[in-house]
Amino acid sequence: MENSQKARIKLIVSLVAIFLVGFIGYSLYSDSLENDFKNISTTEIERVGDPYTGYYHRPGCPKAKSIVKVVDFNKGATAEENNKQAKEEGFLPCKRCHPDD
Repeated sequence: MENSQKARIKLIVSLVAIFLVGFIGYSLYSDSLENDFKNISTTEIERVGDPYTGYYHRPGCPKAKSIVKVVDFNKGATAEENNKQAKEEGFLPCKRCHPDD
């Protein structure tokens, strides 16, 4: 009887430990994603386009860092003017950094 109770206690402790590790890992991952988006400056004026995908991004966007052939949209004095320029050339706004917001 004592061996089965010890085994049951070990199982419960192991399951609680696994749950805690998973919960803490998920929390850290979620915080990391939020920080990625908070670090993208909303005051940037310049926009960069990717002719391969057809999307334009803020320069600080993680997806913009992998663009091979960059198209710069920086002729306007404001971000709205550069967004308009990118749209006129047929580019769509990035779904990750949301340059229109």
